[in-house]
Amino acid sequence: MASAPPAEFILGDPPLPSYEEAMSHPYPQDFGPPPPSYSKATQQPCPAQVYNPSVPPVTAPPVVTVQRVFVQHTFTDQPVQMQCPVCMQLVVTRLEHRSGAAAWVICAGLFIFGCAYGCCLIPFCMDDLKDVTHYCPNCNNVLGVYKRL
Repeated sequence: MASAPPAEFILGDPPLPSYEEAMSHPYPQDFGPPPPSYSKATQQPCPAQVYNPSVPPVTAPPVVTVQRVFVQHTFTDQPVQMQCPVCMQLVVTRLEHRSGAAAWVICAGLFIFGCAYGCCLIPFCMDDLKDVTHYCPNCNNVLGVYKRL
């Protein structure tokens, strides 16, 4: 069974010194001389700070934080006056009606009860049975949706 070569040959580093060689030089050349020892006699005292009443103390300016509060509106099937969060204008919302779940459920109910000859399509013609989407008239962003179901 073959043994692996020593780590010095694999890594390409020089061999490590023996214990006796390492202890003969207490401080290796790479680290330099030992640091000097300090005593209280060699340390300089900190200068004392003198209170001068003619100089006002330095104070930091007050921190002003601005917090923007958005009011959550409850949207209905009527236009709402509100501030648009995108363009920051006070607007009255523009409405758009689209067929939603309520129109489809009523259509299916009418079809089941015998109104199969076109009467079941009446809910798609009535705005009171459709979902309402509120838009900003300035920037045309969706501000909210009112769903019937």
